[in-house]
Amino acid sequence: MRVLLISSYTMGYVTRTDISPPLSLLTIAASMRLHGHEPKLLDLNTVAVPDDVDREDWYVKSILTEIEDFKPGMVGINCMLTANFPFVRKAAQAIKAEHRRLPVAIGGIHPTLYHQRIIEECPEIDAIALGEGEEQAIAMCDAFEKKDRSLLDGVGSIAWRDDFGFPRISPRSKNFIENLDDFPDPAWDLVHLPDYFTDHSTWYNPRKLDIKMSVPIQSSRACPFDCNFCSAASMMGRGLRLRSAKRVVDEMQGLYEKHGLTYFGFVDDILTVNKKHILGICDEIVRRGLVFQFESFNGYNLKSLDRDIIGAMVEAGMVYAILPLEHGNDAMRTRIIGGGKRLPEEKIYEVREIYREHDLLTRAVFIMGFPEDTHDTLQDTYDMITKLECDINNVFSLIPFPGTKLFNQAVAENLFLGEMNFDDFWKGEMDLNALQKVFYIKPYNLDEDELWEWRQKFDAVRLYSERVRKLGRGKNGEYAAAI
Repeated sequence: MRVLLISSYTMGYVTRTDISPPLSLLTIAASMRLHGHEPKLLDLNTVAVPDDVDREDWYVKSILTEIEDFKPGMVGINCMLTANFPFVRKAAQAIKAEHRRLPVAIGGIHPTLYHQRIIEECPEIDAIALGEGEEQAIAMCDAFEKKDRSLLDGVGSIAWRDDFGFPRISPRSKNFIENLDDFPDPAWDLVHLPDYFTDHSTWYNPRKLDIKMSVPIQSSRACPFDCNFCSAASMMGRGLRLRSAKRVVDEMQGLYEKHGLTYFGFVDDILTVNKKHILGICDEIVRRGLVFQFESFNGYNLKSLDRDIIGAMVEAGMVYAILPLEHGNDAMRTRIIGGGKRLPEEKIYEVREIYREHDLLTRAVFIMGFPEDTHDTLQDTYDMITKLECDINNVFSLIPFPGTKLFNQAVAENLFLGEMNFDDFWKGEMDLNALQKVFYIKPYNLDEDELWEWRQKFDAVRLYSERVRKLGRGKNGEYAAAI
């Protein structure tokens, strides 16, 4: 059966100097192919929009045109962020208006969290994949192809409408796919990679390679930690599931040999927590004589790093290191945020010094505005910034994402700034966005004006090093790399 997969557009506040192919949909597409289906991808981020038209209306028109041309038996739309859902719903309604019997399925973090309300309230949506979606997507394809939705009975982690239109929900399965080598490689041939090429002349490029794009690569899924602000476990569960080093580097080498791609960005939630795994990837790159550069979008688990691991990553091509520190205050970092990482301050400075020895571009990432934050705890973050002397420092405003311990705390203790209708959160109309520098909750001992004073203080030290300022600006005023 033909399946049209649609990648929702990137919201306007995203500040990366590039966009990336939708890796999750490419992985799902590869699994669909393995089971005899014919997927096609429409990435709305690559659709040119005329200046004089409404952006979303144009995207909807593009979707309907693609449906007419391709004639799929199912449409699947990804919805990773809460802010994406209003458009996803609009697109689904438009599809149903023109093609009443064409099944529309969605997946992603937001529909996973709010699947019950969505399947009950949105007749334009026929099915929802909860969590990682490969097995559910295949089951949907099989059921819709045979026009027998009863085949979805017994499939875990899925919400759907039966043949009579009534909502049905299968409980979340705890049986995640343990061996990621069971998946085929992402269906890279479904995207026209030059659509994602852009000018990276301002990026840190010590190996002087031709950087066309930062290619998303996944070597593991899930995270063993349980931080109070993080919703990753709602998608991938708790723990750590790995691809083999050989399969990871095979994919990287194939993209290099076919497309000349040399810069990669690992999308793992926590890349370095398993020492054998990361050393295996690095050794495989070096053994094959591949000359790459790479980053990790979510940074590296500092507690697991030592001189040997960092040295191996640098030899394999690491040039840009994100330090996901979260907070400069020890009690906030270990007791309040928690999660089991227990990252001591001395380890932070040890890793930073090794990074300095290798002349890596460094970016420290913190969060401000926890309920327990005070002037003293935020001063500790500021002091850590000035002591570490990383090239770039991001202090993001805390977002109480639904499905997190922090969200539950904010609801229970009435910490939200402004009126909140929690019954309507499923609609996605609350724009949860750290880069807008909006504060969503009030700390116990700080008012909003005081938070803004700290925001201005942190913004003043964002671009810290002289070299990052000299590298020059990319699009949207961003510097040096994917910052």
